[in-house]
Amino acid sequence: MSFDGTWKVDRSDNYEKFLEKMGVDEEKRKLAAHDNMKLKIKQNGKQFSVHESSVFRTIDINFTVTELLQYSLADGLELVGAWKLNGDIMEGEFTRKDNKKVLKTTREIVGGELVQTFSYEEVKAKRIFVRE
Repeated sequence: MSFDGTWKVDRSDNYEKFLEKMGVDEEKRKLAAHDNMKLKIKQNGKQFSVHESSVFRTIDINFTVTELLQYSLADGLELVGAWKLNGDIMEGEFTRKDNKKVLKTTREIVGGELVQTFSYEEVKAKRIFVRE
């Protein structure tokens, strides 16, 4: 299955609690809850190009599945890890550089929506994106 397309966030579940557990301050958590994030994804086999835009920033991320990726969140938190494909699901495991704790995330197409899940220290959240 291809993740190609332009996706905009439609709704979230437990996202603010997740951000709180990640250490994001209250003001940024409130903004993030309404960040109007858009993802433009282009997939070519195991290579991905993601254009991410929100009220916080615009960034282009290019990566190959299973290869180490360094990534910083909008608040500057730095992570290192990799994405892998498990059937039709993208699975990411990223380690925070500051405290070595692990953030796990998945992306999958469910009923025509892009569902991204997050798990950090047993706090789970979801962001659901629809095609633009």
